[in-house]
Amino acid sequence: MKVWAPWMAVLFVVVAALFVGTVGQQEPTPTERAQSVASTIRCPTCDSQAVSSSDTPSAQAVRSLITDRIEAGDSDEAIRDYVDSRYPGQNLLLDPAGSGFGGLVWALPVIMVVVAVAGLVVRFGSYGGVSRTASAADRDLVAAAQQASEDDA
Repeated sequence: MKVWAPWMAVLFVVVAALFVGTVGQQEPTPTERAQSVASTIRCPTCDSQAVSSSDTPSAQAVRSLITDRIEAGDSDEAIRDYVDSRYPGQNLLLDPAGSGFGGLVWALPVIMVVVAVAGLVVRFGSYGGVSRTASAADRDLVAAAQQASEDDA
C-alpha cells in the first residue's frame, strides 16, 4: 500500500483540479463568447493575426458576423465553421483540425506524456520491494573501516 499511496494522492489532486476547473465556471456572456471565438479566427487580410486584435475592415466584418451568429443561437464551433465556409481556400481557423494531419498536433503531446509516465513507472517501479542483505565480506569491510577510524581517533 505504501507504493500506491503517492500515486493515489496524485490521482486525487488531478481529479479534484479537473472537477474544479470544469464545474466552477460560469456561463460566458455573449461579448465574452464573441471575443473568444474571434481570437480563434485569422483575419482574412492580415498575416497570422487574429480577428480579435485586427482593426482592418475585413476583421470588423468578421467580428460583426460572429456577433450576429451568437445572437442567432449558433454554437462556437458552428460559428467557426460558418466563417471558414464564407472564405473558401483561406483556412481562417487558428486552431488546427482534429482530424487528418492536423490531428497529430493534438495527439503527439498526449502520446509523449503517456510514454514519459510509462517510462517513469518502469524506471522507478523496481525501487520498491527489493531487499538486499550484506554478505560476510561486506560486514568484515565495515568492521575494518570502523576499527581504522577508532584507531585514528
